[in-house]
Amino acid sequence: MSLTDKVIKNTFYHTLSQILSYVFPILLIPIIISKIGTTEFGIYVIAYGFVGILNLLDAGVSTSYVRFISEYYNKKDIFGLNCIINSGIVFYLMLTTILGVLGYFFLDLILKYINIPIDIYETAKFSFHICLLIFIVATNANMFISILISLQKMYINSLLNIVILIINFIIIIIILHLGYGLKGIMLGQLSTSVLSTILSIFLAFKFLPEMKIGFRYLKLNYFKKMLSFGVQMQVSKISSFLSEKYDEYLLSFFSIMNNVTFFNISSRIVRLGKNVPMILFQQVAPVAAELNAKDEKDKLNRLFSDTTKYLSITSIPIFTFIFVFADLIIYTWIGNGYELSVFLLRVLIIGQVINSIMSAPGNSIIPNIGIPKYQMHESLIGLIINLILTFFLIKYFGIFGAAYGTTLATVISSLYIYYTSLKFFNRNLFLFFFKFYIAPLFVSILSVILVYAFYKLFNFIIPYQINRFFSLGFLIIGFVIFCLIFLYLLLKTSYLDDKNRESISKTLNFIPFIKIKIK
Repeated sequence: MSLTDKVIKNTFYHTLSQILSYVFPILLIPIIISKIGTTEFGIYVIAYGFVGILNLLDAGVSTSYVRFISEYYNKKDIFGLNCIINSGIVFYLMLTTILGVLGYFFLDLILKYINIPIDIYETAKFSFHICLLIFIVATNANMFISILISLQKMYINSLLNIVILIINFIIIIIILHLGYGLKGIMLGQLSTSVLSTILSIFLAFKFLPEMKIGFRYLKLNYFKKMLSFGVQMQVSKISSFLSEKYDEYLLSFFSIMNNVTFFNISSRIVRLGKNVPMILFQQVAPVAAELNAKDEKDKLNRLFSDTTKYLSITSIPIFTFIFVFADLIIYTWIGNGYELSVFLLRVLIIGQVINSIMSAPGNSIIPNIGIPKYQMHESLIGLIINLILTFFLIKYFGIFGAAYGTTLATVISSLYIYYTSLKFFNRNLFLFFFKFYIAPLFVSILSVILVYAFYKLFNFIIPYQINRFFSLGFLIIGFVIFCLIFLYLLLKTSYLDDKNRESISKTLNFIPFIKIKIK
């Protein structure tokens, strides 16, 4: 199987897995909020944010794995490969043990700085303890998941993820139906995390039979190599995460817990809009590492162009549709009473669409060929600006300040990485902009105007009492029509070359019962 075919296969199953990972929470969140209320849901959000912070303290080892495992595997250096794997196993065991103990003993101090109502304090503390266990279990599975990704077996991990998502969904529904509330949700997610980790370890040994565990593979120089690369990536991860979660923590400090829920709802939709296109490009990292290991510079340059192009024709239309129909999306998902989230969503989208099309292409490739410094610089710029701006804006303007500060920081940092990426690949700043962004932007705007006009015309001709069932139907049909119009108009331009059209055709034809050739 060629590299292109492997990428398409992995991308298809990874896309399916990630779609379900968004669909299930979309279905669950309204149910969870209706059962436990906005205050306890705010606790749920903050508790998982706590786990996210702990996940950042791995010194970038998890990021190093995909690059180094791919490199040693393609070079057939099995001893070096096992040294990398064993170093990571020991590192993760030590890391989770230390952080688990510290998290347990300092939890009360952490909770003191969050406005948690006294009557649910014990529930919050229990939730944080369970999240701590989830972190320990899931973190020790990271290395085995990285092995599957590095071996171009992402589809195996994706199929496993699909199974776990279905099991988790069923368990949470049952728990909520039985009335076990937030505590039951946390215990259910802990059980699925344990199951996922066990299966990940089994699959890694199955597809990499050369993998050996032993003290003779513990070599300090291999760990140093991973660490020197990982530290820069770690700075980037920590900065990005703090920028993302900083707003919610500030809102919990300066405001009421309900505002955390309003902001989180809008942030979730923005992340969905950003991550759906990125699902298609998870294979870029191992492909870039493989091409770099083979010293194929021309193909790397082509990979950068194609990644930019594909991200543009997926991200721009998705964010355009979400921006125009933000009120209908939130009403359909959550119901009435979340008008604040609609405004926040539209503000946050501006920053994220710029980040997706201008920052993501370079960050998908350059760090994975051994140069992580640009991504680190971008994240630090975004963090510093966000820390300063958002602190003052939230303090004086509340929940609206959180959206403004985050968006400004995202735009400025994304423009930095856009400039450095083009310089790295020797591209002209303005020619690249007009070549890769204008056509999909223009076509997206025209397509959404047509769909919005149809929506208003239908509403005028056939007056109706809007309800969530109708709005869901329109969003589905409207988005399909929007995508078809966008694709039709885009194909009328010269934006996609023959190789692009062939790759898109192969990807679509991988879906059962679909045979399409894009000309």
